[in-house]
Amino acid sequence: MADDDWWNDLYDDTDTKADDEQGEQRGPVFVPAPDYYPRPHMPATLTAIPDRAAAALSPKTRTALYNASAAGAGWGLDLYQQCAHALADCGQQYSISGALTLGAGTCLLVAHFWDRRTRHWWPGLAWAARIPLATAILALALWAPAAS
Repeated sequence: MADDDWWNDLYDDTDTKADDEQGEQRGPVFVPAPDYYPRPHMPATLTAIPDRAAAALSPKTRTALYNASAAGAGWGLDLYQQCAHALADCGQQYSISGALTLGAGTCLLVAHFWDRRTRHWWPGLAWAARIPLATAILALALWAPAAS
């Protein structure tokens, strides 16, 4: 048993008991003050109330203006002329149902493969990405097969 005394000598906690009895309390030596570390906070621009003009328009009105302005930009970029010409050409050479299928298929493909993936981008880029879909829908809506 004499061989085990060295362990008890090293790890004997009689010293801490004696210190506690004298009134000394041992605790963590380095404890930061409660306000030492900065607390994360949201910037004021993100927590501010949005503009009152945005609340003045209903969500459906804003969506209509968003899509109408994208279709107008497509008109200005001559995307409408290309879509309308493709519909009119298909309607004259094949059939009206073929042109309607082409227009509806174009709208569905653009909506599924392009617009669905870009609508959550930054709002300016999402609006620019909406131009092809809004223009294809406008061309299909304004296409008059009997007028050709």
